[in-house]
Amino acid sequence: MWKIIIIIAAALLLLGVFSWLASYFRWFEKPRFIDPDSLQSEPEEEESEECCGQHEVCEKDLKTMARKDIVYYNDEELDAYRKMSPETYDEAALEAFSEVFYTLREEDVLGWLNSLRMREIEPPLFIRDEALLIISENRYQATQ
Repeated sequence: MWKIIIIIAAALLLLGVFSWLASYFRWFEKPRFIDPDSLQSEPEEEESEECCGQHEVCEKDLKTMARKDIVYYNDEELDAYRKMSPETYDEAALEAFSEVFYTLREEDVLGWLNSLRMREIEPPLFIRDEALLIISENRYQATQ
């Protein structure tokens, strides 16, 4: 009976020591924050067209979101809708947003939304919903 108690105590002691070592050296800790500035400072590498799918958050998306300069997607006319609410858009505004959105390549949709955000332009709700759907589908396909 005493042998069993000693074996269990030794096992618990070893488990405690291993847990302490793992936490001390952070063996199992995942990075919690990715600094966008660190992504910006890395040298440009040849990027593949698709995300590798090995990360919970696509690094290509983070690089797009970390851009500090505004990229125009042949949509300079949308600057007229800066700081306007999507509910106030007239038919011409909806047509202008639709024309730009439906001519974008799928991989440019995230960058376009980021460009609009930086320019303080809100897309119409139906376009925003479609854009988010395209982005989520691209991420899902990249993980396959």
